[in-house]
Amino acid sequence: MEEKRKNPRKRITVTTVLRKEKPEGGHAIMEFKSGDLSFGGVFISTEDLSILDLGDEFEILVDANKEKYYEGSARVVRSARVFSEEGEQVDSGFGLMFLNPDEAFQAMLSEKLKD
Repeated sequence: MEEKRKNPRKRITVTTVLRKEKPEGGHAIMEFKSGDLSFGGVFISTEDLSILDLGDEFEILVDANKEKYYEGSARVVRSARVFSEEGEQVDSGFGLMFLNPDEAFQAMLSEKLKD
């Protein structure tokens, strides 16, 4: 499979909270653990690939050190089940692309992604 990511990613676990408007009104709040993080987005882990659709957009909150959340918006750009070379499933979830992250969010990403 061809690699399409523009930004290198780092295996890191952060808490990611999504707030999505429901068609009938109100919001759905969902919390995930990430599998990896980059300047472009985050991969959130979940077994249920029916909860989001490609192209969905929503508000996103990323937990930086369990003290402060950084807000932004994101779009679902990938859904995947990831398998090892032996054919065992090692992860399942969604790739989310950050949309217009503000300076505070970019600063948090820079800190998290330092080597």
